[in-house]
Amino acid sequence: MKTKVFWSIVLTATMVLTAGCGKEKSTTTNERLVLLQTVENGEGGSVMTYPGRTRASEEANVAFRVAGTLLRVTVKEGDHVRIGQVIAQMDDRDYRVQLTAAEAEFTQVKAEAERVMALFADSVGTANNYDKARYGLQQITQKLQHCRDQVADCVLRAPFDGYVQSVLREAHETVGAGMPVISLIGDGLTEVVINIPASETLRRDEFASFSARFDVLPDEQFPLQLLSIARQANVNQLYEVRLGLQGRHPQITPGMSTMVRLNYKNEGANPICIPLSAIHRATGVSSVFVFADGKVRLKTVILGQVHNNGSVEVLDGLEAGQQIVVSGVNTLTDGETVRPAPRPSKTNVGGLL
Repeated sequence: MKTKVFWSIVLTATMVLTAGCGKEKSTTTNERLVLLQTVENGEGGSVMTYPGRTRASEEANVAFRVAGTLLRVTVKEGDHVRIGQVIAQMDDRDYRVQLTAAEAEFTQVKAEAERVMALFADSVGTANNYDKARYGLQQITQKLQHCRDQVADCVLRAPFDGYVQSVLREAHETVGAGMPVISLIGDGLTEVVINIPASETLRRDEFASFSARFDVLPDEQFPLQLLSIARQANVNQLYEVRLGLQGRHPQITPGMSTMVRLNYKNEGANPICIPLSAIHRATGVSSVFVFADGKVRLKTVILGQVHNNGSVEVLDGLEAGQQIVVSGVNTLTDGETVRPAPRPSKTNVGGLL
């Protein structure tokens, strides 16, 4: 009987302790995670951002100037070539036959022309015969040069330093004059191309600077130089803008996607810009949640121009160095205790390591 009473007491105590632990766990406060951003000073003037793509400053589909059978291609895709380097050759047999015939004809006509002109110099020949001889010699000279050019054109050379992008024809194929054989891209300065609306082209005099940022190089910003703005809109009613990437950057190759930042000239005060996702409007006025001492406080702000990159200017209400919530603001309350969400690692994308 004593044994049963003992085990009953132990069981009761265990249930009480378990219930107590469960109650303590359930009353623990779960602080919400929020994504924060530090407010920074404006950079002077408004800023616009446009998607862009890189391309080589020089591109060419190289072709023979004469028709014939392709004898050999001396390069392959990805090869680096120098200006003047032989990259393909055509069978020049027929053109050499024409050159030999032209050389023989030239020798004959030249000899006859020299005799006629010599007689005219001695006042024996007529002026008509002299003119025929002189013009005939000029004609055969140009014909001979044309045949020599055709033989020379059977050798295809690189027009600039660059890389072979693709080989479009193989040996033993018959190609026509002007038919592309090899596609080349230059290894000079890289260009970045963006498209802007007409409203921005009208403000071209206010452009201050351009810069590009690439996903493969997130910590670097590359200055750009304005090269040209198209005078005619494309089918999307946008105008192409060509920008030169200053300096040589081997890690940046043609075809890369980028985001181009267009800075306008300073027209007065330097407004602070924050993401639109940080704006809270449930109270009927524009506000943001400012984080301090583990809590968020709702603060009214005065907004300015909205940019097409998803940001908005703050004319009053925020100061540089303050931290604001930039995600999920419509679910927060004034004075709520929160915890800053950790920023994702740039070297451990996805948190897999």
